[in-house]
Amino acid sequence: MYTAVLPCFGALLIATATAAPSWHADNDRHIHQPAAAEDQLVTPFSNETLYHQQANAFWSATAYKDPRCIFTPDTIEKLRTAVLSVGFTDCRFAVRSGGHSPFSGFASIDNGLLISMSKFTDLHYDEATHTQRSGMGNRWGDIYGYLAGFGRIVVGGRLNDVGLALATGGGLSHLSNAHGWVAQNVVSYEVMLANGSHVNASATENPDLYFGVKVANNNFGIITHINQRTFPMGKVWGGSIIYSANYSEDFMAAIAEYQEKGQLDTKSAILPYLAFTNDTILSTFVYLDHLDRPTAFAPFYDIPSVADTTQIHDSFYEFASGGQFSLPRWTYGTTTLYLDRETYVGLVNVISKFVPRVQGVQSGTLALMAQPISKSMAEASRERGGDPMNVTPRDQLWAAVNIGWSLESDDDTVYQILQDCVAAVDEYVKVQGVFDGFRFINDAYTNQQPFRSYGEDSWSRLKDVHQQYDPMGVFQHLVPGGFKLH
Repeated sequence: MYTAVLPCFGALLIATATAAPSWHADNDRHIHQPAAAEDQLVTPFSNETLYHQQANAFWSATAYKDPRCIFTPDTIEKLRTAVLSVGFTDCRFAVRSGGHSPFSGFASIDNGLLISMSKFTDLHYDEATHTQRSGMGNRWGDIYGYLAGFGRIVVGGRLNDVGLALATGGGLSHLSNAHGWVAQNVVSYEVMLANGSHVNASATENPDLYFGVKVANNNFGIITHINQRTFPMGKVWGGSIIYSANYSEDFMAAIAEYQEKGQLDTKSAILPYLAFTNDTILSTFVYLDHLDRPTAFAPFYDIPSVADTTQIHDSFYEFASGGQFSLPRWTYGTTTLYLDRETYVGLVNVISKFVPRVQGVQSGTLALMAQPISKSMAEASRERGGDPMNVTPRDQLWAAVNIGWSLESDDDTVYQILQDCVAAVDEYVKVQGVFDGFRFINDAYTNQQPFRSYGEDSWSRLKDVHQQYDPMGVFQHLVPGGFKLH
């Protein structure tokens, strides 16, 4: 492995010194000046401090790895040099945009090359087409803040700090109830292929690649930019409401009632966490209009709360500025079940049985992220050219079990607890007769095989797309991390 990295490193060193800035042919609208070459190629020996800052730029410490070198291109030409170099030298590599995945090796690598997209931060709003072009080094908050001045918004992440790779895994948004998944609102992707071609993927140009990159992460190439539809957006109502975990069953019943009635209002969205180890329910509410305490959320107002930060916000950007949980290590896994009040309430008992095991590790935190998915989300996604995830058009819950903890020495213990807990949830909802085999890739654990859960037709087509656009298997074999098609 080390010998494979050396010639790749040499090629990249030359690239940082000689390549001129060269963005996509039609991108002369908003170009950032390239950074100094010494910041673009970093090793533990060239700049130890910068190396560790970049190597550890992840949401969860469970994702930390030790790459031989980190390359941060600031132009398409330099990225092309990197991709051609790894293919020619047979060098294993990883690609990172936002670094939100907690899984080891998904966006970093030991003893290989890490390509960071953090300098692809250009933004441009086209007022004629109402589309937004964004480099993959941005976070959703960068786009929301930029578009606020135009009174527009994209269907994107639910927190400002999340990266744009969300759009390569379907993607769930606070706007999904009205417009479908994040990826279904991407008009086109700009992709660097293994052969050095930088191509557009849209419904009319490379449509098979477009189908694939929407839901299959890093299997086909490196996405440099996404072009998205935008929608009018002004003030919004929202914030967090905190409840005691003593009301967990009442809260789950309220989610069921919300899905039956309130979620029919497509301006409404919620994101709840039921933290069983912390005696806390933290739920984010948002209403995409200037309306205080909308009736769509009526079932939740009847539950006694501990704190309430909801208010009218001047923009969605302001609303989405909340932070994430502060524990250093996280993992998760997911199950899908159809709307059923009794089953929703019963999940509390099933997951609570794992509280003692989680409390046995330092700073152990067990939380259910209960994401209500409306029929309208699936239908809106299908209306935008077909849904590669093939989500059943039926009200359902994407139940993601999250565990946070402090010490690396507890990793194996936590991973086993997570798998046991998800298996218990699966078994319970199967007995209840409301199980759906779909696994949302952005919440799936490493062994959950989300591509298979899309159904045989989608899975088969994704494998065909890979053979068409990466016939040498560069992104299948030289990029070892992430969910793979083969």
